[in-house]
Amino acid sequence: MPTRSRPAGPLRAALDDVNEAIRQLMRQPTSLRRTETYYELLDEWCELTRGDVEPAA
Repeated sequence: MPTRSRPAGPLRAALDDVNEAIRQLMRQPTSLRRTETYYELLDEWCELTRGDVEPAA
């Protein structure tokens, strides 16, 4: 199965930052704050990728 190339430039850096924040967050003990932060990071990911997802839909 072919893989899609990752975006270049500022978008890629922003997505990498969100990914790293999620990785660090998952190393923390489970808590309400961790859950809230996880949802905030998912919202940020969705906002960053909206331009790719909406045209595909």
